[in-house]
Amino acid sequence: MNHYQRLGVPTTATRSQVREGYRRAARAAHPDRHGEASAGLMAEVNEAWRVLGDSNRRGRYDSELAAIAAHTDARTTGTPTGRATAGTHDAPAASVHPGSAMPARVPWRFMGAMAVAGVALVVVAHVFTGPQVESVPDGILRTADCVVLSATLEASEVACSGAHDAVVSVLVPFDATCPSDTEAYRDRQGMGIACVQRVGP
Repeated sequence: MNHYQRLGVPTTATRSQVREGYRRAARAAHPDRHGEASAGLMAEVNEAWRVLGDSNRRGRYDSELAAIAAHTDARTTGTPTGRATAGTHDAPAASVHPGSAMPARVPWRFMGAMAVAGVALVVVAHVFTGPQVESVPDGILRTADCVVLSATLEASEVACSGAHDAVVSVLVPFDATCPSDTEAYRDRQGMGIACVQRVGP
């Protein structure tokens, strides 16, 4: 299942449609409704929004999907056919064809797997080492978001380039406890508790 399928939106969806899809998927998969068993699914929903909610990441992801689709099409349309129509004097060619086609299947499959693995490594390397373009705050808290804290114990997302009180360390359900080195603040959108680490003095 790719990121678009995970959020239930088409590949042509606008950013607002992607955001709505994320909210629907997040509500459906949130641990508050389904318990800790849905934590893995919630992480996949969050990753889909992290990629599709950012125009640069989405462009790279769309290119990867297109490359994989093109590779799959090439494999399905490149299979040799026509053995049944071969005549008597075509027998030598027919006997060579199967022999040459069989070994080629393994290398193409291997090369395809290596290409996909290579793309995945490039994406991971870029995420962790490449320059990051700061996303515009959308009000949906995620790990590493910068927030301002209110006197009513609510956390609101702001741009990290501006003034902020803390950084989200982890998001937990309402009935869970934050790690000892963090403080608990309610997500302003009502999605759970943001465990934050204060910045500065």
